Amino acid sequence: MVRLRAPGQKRLTQNQRFAIVRERAEGIPIEDLARDFGVTTRSIFYTLKADQCRKLDGRVRSELVNVRLTPKELLGFDAVLTRHDIASRAEGLRRLIHASNDLFVPDDALAEQMQGLSASLNRTGNNINQIAQRLNEAKRQGKTPPYGNSAHGQVRALAGLIFDIADQVQDMAQRRRSALSGEVARVLGGFADGPE
Repeated sequence: MVRLRAPGQKRLTQNQRFAIVRERAEGIPIEDLARDFGVTTRSIFYTLKADQCRKLDGRVRSELVNVRLTPKELLGFDAVLTRHDIASRAEGLRRLIHASNDLFVPDDALAEQMQGLSASLNRTGNNINQIAQRLNEAKRQGKTPPYGNSAHGQVRALAGLIFDIADQVQDMAQRRRSALSGEVARVLGGFADGPE
């Protein structure tokens, strides 16, 4: 790599400027850079400052995001990208990051439904406690617990309530999954990427 400026050259080339920025990021002292490139330390400072301004003004992508996935997760992500004709994983992640403010928000409707579900579960827990208490009392007294048609109907109603709650949870989860899938599909399919 030729670092020194040619005789009579008044400005650093773009490649030299990139090399200065890269080597400074690797920890090379400014004085060493000035000596190696045949310029003043002030020129090195200006070069580094100009690079910072370029990154801010041009929205240059300079930050790296790493994530570890299982092979199955990566295959699933790749399949989604293929379905939406997205050429690279980086592009898919970039679109999701740009839309994260809209995607990662609390679901107020789901939270409200979960509160109702919590109340139902509390009522169910109370009913189960009452049944258990009556069975224990009968056992302590040496009696066979009365289990007539009325008790049988209560147990069946309780079981039905539990199954209904399970169905509601599954339905809420499915609706939330569908809503998120729709949002992700919208983001991956048509979110404006912005300038490079």
